Amino acid sequence: RSTETNTNGDYKLAFLPPGEYNVTYELDGFATSVRKVKISAAQTSISDITMELAEVAEEIVVTSNLGTISETNTVATTTTKDELEKLAVSRTPLQAINLAPGVADTGPSTEPVIHGGFSYENLYLVNGVVVNENIRGQFLPLFIEDAIQETTTTTAGVSAEYGRFTGGVVNVITKSGGNELSGSVRVNYTNDDWVSQTPLSGERLDDVSHEEEATLGGPFWKDRIWFFGAARQRETADTGQTALTLITFPRSDTEDRLEGKLTISPHPSHNLIGSYLEIERTRSGSTFGSVLDLRSLNNRTDPQEIKSGNYTGIITSNFFVEAQYSERFYEIATGFGGPPDLIQGTMMRHRPTGRRFWSSTFCGSCEPEIRNNENTLAKGSYFLTTEGAGSHDLVFGYDTFSDIRFSVNHQSGSDFQVWAEEIFIDGSNNIFPIFAGSRTWIVWWPPVGLDIARNTDFATNSFYVNDSWQLNDKWSFNIGVRYDENDGRDSSGALITDDTKFSPRLGMSYDTKGDGDLVVNASFGTYVAAIANSGNVADGASTGGALAGFFSFYGGPPVNTGCPPACVGTDAALQTLFNWYLGAGGTTDVNQALANPGAIPNLFYSSIPGASVVVRQSLKSPSADEFTVGMAKRLGDKGLVRLDLVYRDWTDFYSERNTPGDTFDVNNDGIPDGDVTELGNFGNQQLSREYAGIELQGRYRLTDRFTLAGNYTLSRLEGNIVGETGGSGPVPSSPLSYREFGEGRWNFPVGDLVGDQRHKLRVWGIYDLVDNKHHNLSVSLLQNFFSGQPYGAVEDVCTEAGCLTGDHVFATVPQVSDYVQPPAAQTYFYTARDAFHTDDVTRTDVALNYSFRWNIRSRSVEIFVQPEVINVFDEDAFIDPFQNDINTFANGGACASGAGGLCEDFNAFTQTPVEGVHWQKRSDFGQPENENDFQQPRTYRFSVGFRF
Repeated sequence: RSTETNTNGDYKLAFLPPGEYNVTYELDGFATSVRKVKISAAQTSISDITMELAEVAEEIVVTSNLGTISETNTVATTTTKDELEKLAVSRTPLQAINLAPGVADTGPSTEPVIHGGFSYENLYLVNGVVVNENIRGQFLPLFIEDAIQETTTTTAGVSAEYGRFTGGVVNVITKSGGNELSGSVRVNYTNDDWVSQTPLSGERLDDVSHEEEATLGGPFWKDRIWFFGAARQRETADTGQTALTLITFPRSDTEDRLEGKLTISPHPSHNLIGSYLEIERTRSGSTFGSVLDLRSLNNRTDPQEIKSGNYTGIITSNFFVEAQYSERFYEIATGFGGPPDLIQGTMMRHRPTGRRFWSSTFCGSCEPEIRNNENTLAKGSYFLTTEGAGSHDLVFGYDTFSDIRFSVNHQSGSDFQVWAEEIFIDGSNNIFPIFAGSRTWIVWWPPVGLDIARNTDFATNSFYVNDSWQLNDKWSFNIGVRYDENDGRDSSGALITDDTKFSPRLGMSYDTKGDGDLVVNASFGTYVAAIANSGNVADGASTGGALAGFFSFYGGPPVNTGCPPACVGTDAALQTLFNWYLGAGGTTDVNQALANPGAIPNLFYSSIPGASVVVRQSLKSPSADEFTVGMAKRLGDKGLVRLDLVYRDWTDFYSERNTPGDTFDVNNDGIPDGDVTELGNFGNQQLSREYAGIELQGRYRLTDRFTLAGNYTLSRLEGNIVGETGGSGPVPSSPLSYREFGEGRWNFPVGDLVGDQRHKLRVWGIYDLVDNKHHNLSVSLLQNFFSGQPYGAVEDVCTEAGCLTGDHVFATVPQVSDYVQPPAAQTYFYTARDAFHTDDVTRTDVALNYSFRWNIRSRSVEIFVQPEVINVFDEDAFIDPFQNDINTFANGGACASGAGGLCEDFNAFTQTPVEGVHWQKRSDFGQPENENDFQQPRTYRFSVGFRF
């Protein structure tokens, strides 16, 4: 590639694949200069030089590896394949993301939280294809590790080219073929028995698991057509463990991944790239949520694939175009769930903790759930030079994205769940549910509207323009704006959102000397998320395949109240429960229930799709405003350090509300059947989420063999909206739901949120002990420190309407008569939401890399061995605060100082409850449930392979 500078000395080379390039500068009468430049994904690299007069041309080579840290107002970090391979990490994009500052793995299921954003509102791209899972937003594993070239994590100051996020943007680039044939084969070995014991570990399975990876790329027609292919096969076996009962069980995971990419260049200025990737995965011993027994295990398959086509064209030396189409397919958890049987397929739950037993979650023989997307984009770029006013790199484009899902979300094989307040577990880990009146709930979630169920289609249509303006050698600016239109229909075809928002993206950089040595940056931006395509939010009011909900108190004969010693099994207990339920007027026919919900015995809450839950106003897109200031300082030609201050504030949260007198009547008989819950973006005055952070990152090459890098983040995530769970993804908050029954100070208190990680430090060094013609031996050390996560003592307290059969009344509630179905309970924080913290995590990870190299017919061939040790010193740390926020509440539980040893009732509106009198922590409060509640113990693993 070659080009000429304009009258201002400006130039642009577009569409260069990520990698290292030699840039040669030539001018008659001046010395020829050559500079090595690192080009990273989704980043702009600036390379300027001063030409030196010379009678005889000479060559000057300047080398640098600083391109992995952005020096512009965009805060971005790139992790290359070579660096990731030399560290004791798993080589996945998620590991690369977590090496960046401002990122914490504190979301549900340890998903990344970027600058305090919801974990489901990051944007993940593989070769430009969106690979977010539709509901929870996770990074789907549509990649093969050995095929990844690099991963760029952009956390702040993001260009208007990117949208549909409020967290960060992650770009993963895989390899492409070239004019030389190249490839690799790698085998990774693990063993459950190579993992040390945690304080709650059971017996380990001594079985070596292996994972094979292979890549091959080269020319079909040199300079015209190239191919690249990759494959990965994994068969792993390890042990899982149930919560509380600590039963170990075998698990297996078999997965095949296949990738193919074809690049066609009919002309040096035009490229066409087609790519395909598929995954076939089968798992045994799979679970959902926290389970107590082996009956909750199941098998599942999860097929996935992506297809994409990309075109880039250089029309003139300053006008460039790009277009791409992609689609992703995902069929989730096929075969997972319980049988369609009233007894064997009814899942049991321990109501205070949510633990599951007896039958698997979901239905194993029902309709498959599909989660797909389609994306089309077109982009143009024009490089404009103005005399005396610098240069403008104008980018403008159109982006349309469709989030598509089909789901009939059966919550169990029978569509019933039974929530028991108390259970008894004997010495053989047999579980006996105790059914006693209102403390036992019968929960029925039958699907309705199967005849009209269809794919959801939530589309985001976007236009953007972004100007990177280089005024002179000191001042540069970014001026951009993005327009997003969300247009979405739920699974019944109803229009749910028709929302538009503008997102300004402004930034400036000041190079104090004009030589790149010290650059000061600042930016402001608004980020707008896509509408959450989930059954709790955008599809929450659908009548097409959606779930009705009928919650009843048990009113039959007590079961297992004398257990021990008089205990009956769960099957007999459920038979007694359903004999009463059906005999008292209950039904398993959803049409009968909808026709006469009042006939369901002891019904205290119902949710009727399209009636009890409605969307009356167009859903708005949640958004976040961001302010940043920072600086980047070069340390000669060997290092770079960057400091940034980041502040974010969110708005337009998903929420719900109830209004007295707003009722629904299923039968149109003039008798209200329940209260309407309205989904929308309410309660912004009551809800808050703010992030403030200071982050420092740096890289320094001490010698040609020794590189140090790392980052430190000091941050705080504060507010009163968590907004997501591991099981459901985004969930609406409810500060305006039955607001007469709650107060913000104890219902939605402000404090440090569970995603908060006050301190994060990751420092690593890579040292080549030996590096000669045939041998290379390197050692790396990765030192980690993470602050513990906050949690509080929180539990439901019953309302006057829900305190039945001996429960204590916790408050006097006005206007109860204005609601048809007043809430049975409200969430109450007995302490600050951040009163407690999990353990701080300190971990040292070490890896060795040895390779032997030789030439065969002028081709370099390399054999390598890489052993790794994670958590070398086997440090313990309790890390999971999500399953242990349980305490005895005012329903007759034991209190140390209460009257008669029982917890006393209190008025939540006028009294502050006292620990030991009104409430008491349970014995397992703040305690781990199983081995997964600890940080990863000492783990050994190694890889072998060769490259050519």
